Amino acid sequence: MRPLALALVWLAVALLPSAGIASGTRAATSNALTGITGNAARFQDQTGQASQVVQAFLGWGQGAEYGAPFPVLFQSLGPIPMIHLGTPGRNGAEAITPGQIAAGKGDAYLVALNEAISAWGRGIYVRPLAEMNNPKNPWAGYNADGSPRDAAHSPATFRKAFARIYLILHGGTKTSIDAALRKLGLPPLEGADLPSNPYPRLRVVWSPLAAVGVRAAGNAPEQYYPGPEFVDVEGAGIYDDGVGDQAPWAEFEGRYQEALAHRRPFSIPEWGMKDIDDPAFVRHMCSFLSAHPAIELQAFYEARPGSPYDLGTKPQSAAAFRSCVRPLAATAPPWAAPSPESNARVVELTLSPQPPQGEAPLAVSFSATAKLTVPVAGWQLLFGDGTETEGTGAPPSSAPHRYPAPGIYTATLIVYPTLPFSPDTARFLVPATVTVLPAPKPAVVFTATPTSGRAPLPVSFRTDLNLSQTVVRWQIVLGDGFTLKGNGRPPRFTGHTYATAGSFRAILIVDAAQGRRFVASADIGVTPPPTATGRPTGRVLLNGRPFHGGKIPYRSKVDVTHGALTLTSDTGTATVSGVDGLSAQFVLLRGKDDNGTPLVEFRLTGGDFSICRKAKRTVQSVGATKPPHKPVRRLFAKAKGHFRTRGIYASATVRGTIWSLTDWCDGTFARVKRGRVQVFDFVRHKKLLVRAGHTYLARKP
Repeated sequence: MRPLALALVWLAVALLPSAGIASGTRAATSNALTGITGNAARFQDQTGQASQVVQAFLGWGQGAEYGAPFPVLFQSLGPIPMIHLGTPGRNGAEAITPGQIAAGKGDAYLVALNEAISAWGRGIYVRPLAEMNNPKNPWAGYNADGSPRDAAHSPATFRKAFARIYLILHGGTKTSIDAALRKLGLPPLEGADLPSNPYPRLRVVWSPLAAVGVRAAGNAPEQYYPGPEFVDVEGAGIYDDGVGDQAPWAEFEGRYQEALAHRRPFSIPEWGMKDIDDPAFVRHMCSFLSAHPAIELQAFYEARPGSPYDLGTKPQSAAAFRSCVRPLAATAPPWAAPSPESNARVVELTLSPQPPQGEAPLAVSFSATAKLTVPVAGWQLLFGDGTETEGTGAPPSSAPHRYPAPGIYTATLIVYPTLPFSPDTARFLVPATVTVLPAPKPAVVFTATPTSGRAPLPVSFRTDLNLSQTVVRWQIVLGDGFTLKGNGRPPRFTGHTYATAGSFRAILIVDAAQGRRFVASADIGVTPPPTATGRPTGRVLLNGRPFHGGKIPYRSKVDVTHGALTLTSDTGTATVSGVDGLSAQFVLLRGKDDNGTPLVEFRLTGGDFSICRKAKRTVQSVGATKPPHKPVRRLFAKAKGHFRTRGIYASATVRGTIWSLTDWCDGTFARVKRGRVQVFDFVRHKKLLVRAGHTYLARKP
């Protein structure tokens, strides 16, 4: 952490009594949030559950030292991430013991997570070292044979490690955190003041397994309990041991009652069944959720192809979940909403040098105005020549600086609504140019091409350095959670694709010898990708489910065999439908015509082509050799705008007409009722214009 943070004792506000330790009664909820470990979209397809919480299991150091960085990870787990912290490292081996965590050896990683949670600014669950009574976990206190492990893994050590994690993640002043650690007999924090992550926005979960085979008294869950002052939410995991609902419900009920006694809400961060399809277990969970109002979260384990816990091989359980558990979902709670700091916006932000130009050496006075919709917590002013100044609160009205040498300097004012105060977390900044005559080239030039466009938007960044100092390292904070970085001088050209819409500020940070730092920025505006909306008539399926209207993502599979769909997009309006009961399924795609004009494509899919093989054998028995002249799938369309239908052997591109495209056993058949259609015969590599009242068959080779 930079020296500025050492001066922020006044800034960090204690969350709750005793250095951010939670206290008091937690409000119970009448319905549980829905969660999943694994692929949320897959689980929604299986059960209909739109998961509000998505859980990821992290190795020690992951998110800070390896893997996707915390900001990217949190975005992928929204709207409410749940992070499980384990002790294995990137190679799977135990990277740190509970004893080492208690002794402060893992503080750097915990501080990085604290700062990432603060920057996230929204609701988040963290589960440190869960299922500690399960000997399969390296942080457990007992082996599978009931023998205790060493002191570094004992339940007493676990309690201290958990409390340390809790204190650091919730944050506050170093003084208050150290006081709480001292009461526990633990060494002080390895670091300075930390951002404050108060309950209920951050919810630290303590969750053993409801029952395990190790029955040693020392391995009971209560032996690992650090005390309610170090727990925000209690919980337990439960798994079905065999068909007929053989889960340990009595132990599970006991964990719930313990949570009530501690005046804490209860959660179910993991529940599931391995290699069995047991709807009775799912229905039991449904009744448990309904009868226990203090449950605030249930998260199924897991949705992942090939997993023995995945519902893809458990149709009865999936049906039970869909009919019973899913309807119990709660709405997103207020604590999950972004904090005021994360919603901060600029009211006024200016930086003015006086004079902006003059002969070397040039004395300049910078005047600054910084107003956000929340209080400004700190600021930095980088003068563009490698030097900088900083402070807490709002920037001063005047900041003097002397430029001894000629040059074109880009000074940058950065203001922060919260810790950490570092350019790589900057959201609010403003540049100003100072020209010291006779002026050579600017020290740092950083440009983006293009600066605007639709998502996904590929952007090329160009960096030109005119520095006499040796460049030590560089990084480009791209503004969407990703960062490019390296040692030495940055490449002249770098690239990045902005996948989502938004306004992004890419920040180039160049660290040179002798502690010199240079900052430049480029703004990129990304507009949303084009969307399509649909209005169905009759029975229309979208990705296999009934569609009742609204947005249709491109690459979706649509079935209008027994209905019709009116589709509106930026390329026009089209109505597509089935004909004569033939299969009328298509994948909705975007493309371009020969002139580069965007269009929407209906690419035919599905249909039973086995009838072609059967019919072919029949006609061959009487001496015929040609494929049967029999329709398999057909799409009828009426459009105004730029559209294309595509079959196996041909496509039909229109600007406004009525037409149909049919995949026959022996080719692709286009019929034009009104207007004209440009047909491309894939077999003959031929384009031709088909007018109203005419047809064309692109024959199968």
